Amino acid sequence: MQLKDTKIGVIGLGYVGLPLAVAFAEKYKVVGFDINSSRVKELNNGYDSTLEINDKLLNSVLNSDISQNTGLCITTDKGELKNCNIYIVTVPTPTDNHNRPVLTPMIRASETVASFLQKGDIVIYESIVYPGVTEDEMVPILEQNSGLNYN
Repeated sequence: MQLKDTKIGVIGLGYVGLPLAVAFAEKYKVVGFDINSSRVKELNNGYDSTLEINDKLLNSVLNSDISQNTGLCITTDKGELKNCNIYIVTVPTPTDNHNRPVLTPMIRASETVASFLQKGDIVIYESIVYPGVTEDEMVPILEQNSGLNYN
C-alpha cells in the first residue's frame, strides 16, 4: 500500500473519533462512520454539538477537494467503509453496575470492520479497556468474520 492510496475509516465519531477523523482528513481520504443518524446529520451540516471541533475546521474537511485524495465523508452506511485500508475503532466502552467494561460496542465495531477487512489492512483500537482485550477478545472476532489470520 502506498501512502497516496490510504483511505482511513474511523468508526465512532465521539470526542475521540471526530477530532481524529478531521485531523487525518486534512491529508487523507477519511470515512467517518457512526450509528447515530442525528449525530451524522449534524456533522454533515457542519456543526459539532460537542464542541470538540470548531465549525470552520469541520467544514474545511467536509468540503475538501476529492481530486487531492483528502477530505471527510461522514455516514451511517457501513458500506462506505468497504474501500478503507486502515480502520480506527473509537467507540465508547461503558461500564456495568460493577464497573466492568461492556465490550458490546467494540464487538459490533469489530464485526463491521471484519466484514470489509482485506490482507494488509490495519486495525487500530482507540478505546479504554483492560490489557489483553485487543488480542484476546477482538482479534478472534476479526479473524472469524474476515477469514483472515492475525499476523
